[in-house]
Amino acid sequence: MNFDIDLVYLWVDGEDPVWIKKLIDAKNEKLSEEAISKCRFQNSNELMYSIRSVKKFAPWIRNIFIVTDNQTPEWFKAGKGIKIINQKDILPSDCNICFNSCAIETCLHKIPELSEYFLYANDDMFFWDEVKPEYFFTPEGKPIYRFGKRILNKKYKHMYGHTIHRAYQLIKTRCGNCVKYFPHHGIDPYRKSYIEECIENFREEFNKTSHQTFRSFDDIQRVIFSYYAIEMKGAKAVLPKDLFSFFGYTKETGYCECNKKNLLRIGKFNTPLMCINGNRKTDDEDLKLMVEILENRFREKTEFEK
Repeated sequence: MNFDIDLVYLWVDGEDPVWIKKLIDAKNEKLSEEAISKCRFQNSNELMYSIRSVKKFAPWIRNIFIVTDNQTPEWFKAGKGIKIINQKDILPSDCNICFNSCAIETCLHKIPELSEYFLYANDDMFFWDEVKPEYFFTPEGKPIYRFGKRILNKKYKHMYGHTIHRAYQLIKTRCGNCVKYFPHHGIDPYRKSYIEECIENFREEFNKTSHQTFRSFDDIQRVIFSYYAIEMKGAKAVLPKDLFSFFGYTKETGYCECNKKNLLRIGKFNTPLMCINGNRKTDDEDLKLMVEILENRFREKTEFEK
């Protein structure tokens, strides 16, 4: 391919005393427990292992950008090809504080020097096997999006499902059609120009989301960028075709809840991508086992570690 591809992460150190105090000060009783759940901010150095996975299985990535709340991982060493971005530098100027990943995701295209073509990942997502740029973009530069389970005709009571369904409805209403599937839990491709165009079409909704301090049922979820690119820009949709997709797996992407039972069988899935997702039931023993698995799979340190 004749274009550069960058990679963007969202990362937070949920054990940082300064950050914790800021979180406590910002909380109030009206917030949903889901919006401030501890598992959203747990840190077991997954980002370090994810970057190791980049160097091992996707060395063609040009630059890595890590979006944080004025934080730096303790293991991090600055170098060419990697840069930490303070989230306040891309959020609207009147957003003084933000713990809402949906809000930050609406502003990723504002990262200085970010390539037109880029990938986005959470720190619990990994390149699990060798992968080429063609996995994410067609030769013509169209993003390739992969999806998980089907969206049902019902009201979703949990926040994630509700925001996905809302994005689906917005695109279906505007475009007359929309891919009726949840996104996979994996690394996805984007184009800055497509994002800017999508935001322009839903400016009121995006403006509200970008100013939400915590996650909210009113948020507009970033999957709308995928839906818009497919319906309006000719991006490619890869839909699940097997039973495993119901449980979060496809032949190309893997999803593992961070508990002992699932972690012990994670080696059976040699997929290009893997997400190891913590939740309220994840305990210290689960996290310890996860780190052992990641250390065994990604032993080689990168130049970005002290």
